[in-house]
This record gives sequence, structure tokens and C-alpha cells, in this order.
Amino acid sequence: MATGGWLALSPFAAPAAGILLAAVATGLRGQEVIRLTEARDMCRDCISVETVAVLGGDYDSEDLLTLGVAMNRTASGRTFVHDFGAGPTVTYFYDPEGELEVVVRKPGEGPGEYSYPTQTVELPGGRLVVVDRGNARLSLLESDGTFVESGRFPHKFKSVPQPISDSVLLTAAHVPTPERIGVPYHLIHVDGTILESFGPEVALAPGAEDIGWRYIDLIDGDGFLVAHRRSYRIERWEGRSATRVWIREADWFEGQVTIQENRTPKASIEGIHLDGERLWTLSAVVDPDYEWPSPETRITVTPEFDNAVADYVIEVIDLAANEVIASQWFDDNMRDLYPDGTAVHWRTDELGVPRYEIRAIRLKARPR
Repeated sequence: MATGGWLALSPFAAPAAGILLAAVATGLRGQEVIRLTEARDMCRDCISVETVAVLGGDYDSEDLLTLGVAMNRTASGRTFVHDFGAGPTVTYFYDPEGELEVVVRKPGEGPGEYSYPTQTVELPGGRLVVVDRGNARLSLLESDGTFVESGRFPHKFKSVPQPISDSVLLTAAHVPTPERIGVPYHLIHVDGTILESFGPEVALAPGAEDIGWRYIDLIDGDGFLVAHRRSYRIERWEGRSATRVWIREADWFEGQVTIQENRTPKASIEGIHLDGERLWTLSAVVDPDYEWPSPETRITVTPEFDNAVADYVIEVIDLAANEVIASQWFDDNMRDLYPDGTAVHWRTDELGVPRYEIRAIRLKARPR
């Protein structure tokens, strides 16, 4: 968990409503660009996965999960599942072993009510922050889900917010103005107030899109790593400046990803996890021979469909040596890398009921 560096640069107490500090136009100039290479002894069979929790509920329970979920797992191992298939406001809290703790079903617009919550963030002290997309706000909860307060945040999150302290979050977000789309990174108070914005501005052009999805992992002090979903590009930020960028070029992921006609990338990063000087990346790689249906055809995303379309690659990067030391392909469905070093694997059983497995990912000792 990052400590006092951010707070030393910006001593955030509870801010007055409406405060918006000026954006810091650092840009990305002057950063060191590094092309990752494969280590001479890179291992292609050194990554193990072990199921540590199973989520889904019992067949005779109303808490059975559907295929339409948004899921995130915190550094403490708690898992939060927003099940849109069960309704636009149903959220499940699970402990690290996968035991169901709390079910929240409170649709509405009032205090403690939700409309399409998408992410739940755990603060260092144990409190929770829920990103409520439908109501365009953040809700602060006690660890057991008891509502405390909420504040407006009428902007699109483009990353899962990362807790800097018990009151401050770091995130990428689409914050438009008449002149520009916005700067990608923001420090925000848990009441929704933008405390500071920094990073390169994006010019507003006809037909321009907002910034793409990012995966952020904090570094002790005031730094963070960020991976761009649609390119194997990983940046190191120290304070408000990008100081280094790593680029991985391979025949399956050519640095900047090309987008097919149906807007599906050939490959995409699905998560990162920093463990000391080792950075883990998870990527989905679309089968180039898969024949996509016409754009008018409705595609039902199921594990079987996902298996037919994509494989998944986990890589381990030694950031000190700038080398990929392990790389392994998997032909089943995996999503996200979480702060506790796990990923989620999903499939359906013989009755078509989804089963979500939280899997610990580790680097095995190499055979001598």
C-alpha cells in the first residue's frame, strides 16, 4: 500500500465542496522508453494456479450468481461482485475464502441506495467506497456494508480507483471540458471532490473518444504503474510525472493493438499485479481464425463463447532487468489480476450455472 508520499505532495484534509485544483500538465515528455526482451532462460511452464475460493451460491439459493457480473478483489482478499444479471443493484460481499458475508439489494436514488454499482474499493482502515454509476456518485460504507455518506462524481471512471489513504483515491477518469476530453489521472476525495488532476491533456476532436481503460497498481511512496488495456505499454509514474515506459513487442501482441471492424482488439491487457520488482500481466489474445458474426447478430457472451474466441497469457516481468522471465498460455477463461495476486477463472457447469473460481497465481521453482 502506498504511504505518505502522495500526502506529502498534497496534504488532503476533508476538502471544501467544489474545490478543483489546477491540472498539472506534466505530459509524457522525457520518459525513458524500454523495450522488454525475453530472458535467455525464460520459462514457459513455470506458472501455477491454485483455486483458493469458489463463488456462485447454492442451487437452491436466491444468491446464485449469473453470467453478468462485475467483480473485484481487494488486497485483504475480500471479493465484491456486482451482479447485473440478478438486477441492476445487487452486490455480494465475500470473505477471502469465498464465504458470503453480505448481500446488498437497495435500488433507488436516496442515501444508501444504488443504481448500477460497478466497483467496490476497500480503504486501508477497512471502510468501503462504492462506485455508483447510475447515480453518478461515490458511496462510503462501513466494512459490513452499512451506509455512511455519499457524494456526487458525474464522470466516467476509466480504471478501478486505488486507495491512497482513508480519504483519497487515485484513478483514471473521463472528465470533459469544452476544450478537451480531460487529463487521465485524478486524486479524488471519497466524497467525490476532485482534488487534483494531472497527466497529458487529450485534445477534443470531432468523433474523438475518451481515454481507454487503464490498470493501476500503486508503488510505495508516491508512485504507481499503469497498463493501457489496448497496448502492451506499461508506465511508471513518480509523483505527477511519467518517468519510464516499458513496451513489449511480440508476434501475438504488437505493441499498439489493432482494432478489428467489430471494435474487438486482437489482444488486450486484462490486469497487472506488482510483487516487489516482478510485474505480472494477464492478456487476452483473440483467435485470428475466429470468424465473427455480422454486426447485426447479437452475441451472448458465455464461457464457451469466450473459450472459442480467446486464449489468455500470463507473463512475469523482472522490472530491474527489463526482461520477461516467464510466459505461459492458458486456454480457459481468466479475468483481472487482483492486488492479492489472484485472478478469477469462470466457466459453467453441466446445468449452465456459472462458477467463479478465485485462483492464486504463483511462479514455480524451475526444475534443475
